[in-house]
Amino acid sequence: MTIQFYSRADSDLLERLQQQLPQHEVNGWPECPDPAAVRYAVVWGAPDDFFNGMDNLQAVLSIGAGVDHLLSHPGLPPGVPIIRLTDAGMADKIAEYVLYGTLRAQRGFYRYEQLQRERHWQPLDDIHAHDFTVGIMGLGVIGNRVGEVLQQAGYNVTGWRRSHTGGNSVECFFGPDRLDEFLSTLNVLVCLLPLTDDTQAIIDSAVLNKLPTGAHLINVARGGHVVDDDLISALDRGQLASALLDVCVPEPPADDHPFWRHPGIALTPHVAGPTQKQESIEQISRSIAQLDAGQTPAGIVDPAAGY
Repeated sequence: MTIQFYSRADSDLLERLQQQLPQHEVNGWPECPDPAAVRYAVVWGAPDDFFNGMDNLQAVLSIGAGVDHLLSHPGLPPGVPIIRLTDAGMADKIAEYVLYGTLRAQRGFYRYEQLQRERHWQPLDDIHAHDFTVGIMGLGVIGNRVGEVLQQAGYNVTGWRRSHTGGNSVECFFGPDRLDEFLSTLNVLVCLLPLTDDTQAIIDSAVLNKLPTGAHLINVARGGHVVDDDLISALDRGQLASALLDVCVPEPPADDHPFWRHPGIALTPHVAGPTQKQESIEQISRSIAQLDAGQTPAGIVDPAAGY
């Protein structure tokens, strides 16, 4: 059974996959002796011509929880199942990042950073964690784990998701009709949504203006969720106090992009949930073993929903 591999981010994963699946022929692109023999593709950020000639492809496995890079791929064969990572160790890393961002907002550390630049020594009023409400947009496996960690740290946590699906670890608001209610009490809005046609540019001026004045934004999902100009405007007007962004469009941003220099923005280079190599390869290998056995692995993507 032939597997074709490509990762724009980390070629070390190829060797790990070969070691994990010795019974399969695992090739690293562009090496591909016979594209028609490829049954599984394991990919992240594949080139446009990656799928050329793979006429007998049975499944595509994403090296990540997000699949927008595949659903928008011009060469993706129609009807081939896509399987995403359901966690593979990323949930705890993202929870750490969001906890850091929430602490930064709650304790006013973002303001101390500015005071330091101004060489101004000024203690700020203290806010208790139990008086601070964090709202998570997107309550999948990762969002629920983030909610659990925040609750353990003493924060009030609510969630919002578009439909009534799955169990939730926090109080949840469902559907577009309850989005405004969800937003109205938040000190911090966390975006963990998948990027789909419905969620593209969802964090715009309408959403930001529904937050209480002085709220904070943490985006650890995709840059396409945020309307950049609306975010800058909200910060400049004081509607938002700060934004912690791990993602943007493009990545990295252009040298003259305002995210680099805006005093209300902290920017990190897409590091909130780094791929946990061994955990990811083990999950992908399990999925392939299940496919070989005619079983259905976890993480099957609904292309219509986008995740």
